[in-house]
Amino acid sequence: MKLLLLSGLFCVSLVSRGADITGYSTTVNNRFSSGFPLTPVENDSGSFVGAGYDWSPIAWSTSTYASSSYKGFALLSPKHFLAAQHYEYTTELTSGVRVLDGTGTVQTRSVSSMTNTGYGLVLTNRGFTNPDIAVGTLGSAFDVQGKVSRLGVLDLHTSSSSDSSYTSQPVLLTGRTNSTPNGSPVVGAAVIDLTAFNGGDPLQPYLRTTHASVQLEVGDSGHPTLRAWTNPNGEQELTVLGVNSLSDAINGFNYISMLAQKDAMAATSAIMATDGYALRIVGPVQGTWVGGAGGPNSDNISNGTNWSGSFSDQHVLFDAASTAVEAIEVNAATNLRGLYFKSTAAGGDGFSFGGASTLTLGRGGLTNYDGDRQIFTANLALAASQYWDVGSGGVTAGNIQTNGFLLEVGGEGHAILNGTVSGVGGLALSGAQMSVSGNATYTGGTWVHDGVMNVSGDISTSSGVEIAAYGTLAGTGVVSGLSGAGAVAPGNSPGILTTSSVDPSGGLDFHFEFTATGSPDYTDASASIQDVLRITGGTPFSSAMTGSNTINLYLNVGSLNEGDSFRGAFYTDTAGDFLTDISGASYQWYLADAGGGVNYNGVDYAIYSGPLSFSVSTVAESADFGAGIVNGQVMQFVVVPELSSLTLALLVVLGCFLLGKRREVDEKRFPLPRGGKAM
Repeated sequence: MKLLLLSGLFCVSLVSRGADITGYSTTVNNRFSSGFPLTPVENDSGSFVGAGYDWSPIAWSTSTYASSSYKGFALLSPKHFLAAQHYEYTTELTSGVRVLDGTGTVQTRSVSSMTNTGYGLVLTNRGFTNPDIAVGTLGSAFDVQGKVSRLGVLDLHTSSSSDSSYTSQPVLLTGRTNSTPNGSPVVGAAVIDLTAFNGGDPLQPYLRTTHASVQLEVGDSGHPTLRAWTNPNGEQELTVLGVNSLSDAINGFNYISMLAQKDAMAATSAIMATDGYALRIVGPVQGTWVGGAGGPNSDNISNGTNWSGSFSDQHVLFDAASTAVEAIEVNAATNLRGLYFKSTAAGGDGFSFGGASTLTLGRGGLTNYDGDRQIFTANLALAASQYWDVGSGGVTAGNIQTNGFLLEVGGEGHAILNGTVSGVGGLALSGAQMSVSGNATYTGGTWVHDGVMNVSGDISTSSGVEIAAYGTLAGTGVVSGLSGAGAVAPGNSPGILTTSSVDPSGGLDFHFEFTATGSPDYTDASASIQDVLRITGGTPFSSAMTGSNTINLYLNVGSLNEGDSFRGAFYTDTAGDFLTDISGASYQWYLADAGGGVNYNGVDYAIYSGPLSFSVSTVAESADFGAGIVNGQVMQFVVVPELSSLTLALLVVLGCFLLGKRREVDEKRFPLPRGGKAM
């Protein structure tokens, strides 16, 4: 990376000014009509230059440097944002980030770190040494259930291994107002007049616009440069191209460090992947599947006559309205940079991909806009870390070779992985539901950011399963060590989930269902009578639970009687008593009740508040999980009478009487001085 040695340029974040927009007006250029930064109201004017787009992923800083919270950021995931590195070297260091979500609620998160990508402009004229594209990581992810979207990076390159010009692309430049402190961020339209990549230019990679319509000013660095885009399903969305870095006041140019360059995208995605997130990359359709080439090749994916336009290493579209061939044969190794499935009015017209060859998916991943399921029985391979949006229809996939990359799956529907996920890459869920039924061999991490991951297969080779606050891990399979702040819910009403260890320090919660008294049926993981989390490691719990861990017990029984005994919930293969590891948790008991207000696994429950109570312990129990007898320990709780108020009063009186007798004895042994009082 060469360094910037030009004069007449200034980085745009040092004093209180802002973007200078030709013909500026509040209705056309202000993002918010009022209330920024704490109670912002979106500008709903039809004349707003950004009207019709989702602005929830455009965040702003909590910093009040110069009495103004004005720095803007682009959300690349619920936990990552795009920033200018040089801004982070100043006294304006980002302490937190805010968004206005789709429900009209302001969400705020702290910033935990900033990582340089190694790409973007290097502002040596201001004393900086690192390239300007940086990725910020939040202390915790934004609540996507509150409708916070993530931006896609617009990929306009002719291939995944080359860079193409973005010159003449219309963009939206964002910045801060130059009028009043804490005034609304502003948006102005401009056109890219130059694209620079890996040539002899000292500014690489970057995009440039002139000052003709928008002049970036000091204070605008870190704000994203956006491209309004109509996606392959015909819907409008914002995409991001880069981050504002500097402005040339002498020659009249704005410079944007280019995120949408192939190497910058790969570096950014690699940073995000360490937290289980993939950079969302989108692109225009270059080829549409039409099928019907005739003869035995009419369903072959590699046959060019089955496509309208080019397809190899391109973003491609599958539209059931454009073809009568929906069963596609992967007859030869094929590389598609990104797949889109267009929504159709008809039902039952999803696509299927079979065959003996491998379909490789590039950085664009997969987006299913349709309400029908898309099915892959052919082998899949990843050519980059990628994001799949399975939509409402869902996706079914068989064998997936990660090739060291991360597969992050989101969307409203059900993702089914029923083959072998292999390689040194990882797997993440950021959506409604994922079912993993195969015996996986991948060694990277597993993340449940949001939604329910149901494991009935084996993913124990994964380096660990981290469950975020909005995520739940369920199922009857085998997983690696558990950690995080989400929920563990073994079984499928009820069942046995096996793990190597549990780290409860992040605030993990647990859900267990019991359908009868006595012990579980350890031989049947999918119909075990009681829910069980079996822990096989020599140190089952890395630390003792606290009040931040809640153990919810759902008793799907007709009634409770004194002396009823239930065994289940936690089972450790070690024979040691683990009561001290679980006794500090908060316990919540539920009893089946048709009129109850809590539904768990399709059964209505009510919180149980008496008249009986529960005594929790751990006891030795031999169990056969299908591979021989294990002599371990299991959690047990017994129904006992709850102490009545009269009993408590009698205990208090008895205690006072015994205390008085002890004091009387003590006074006889140690006489008080004349006039003295016992203290």
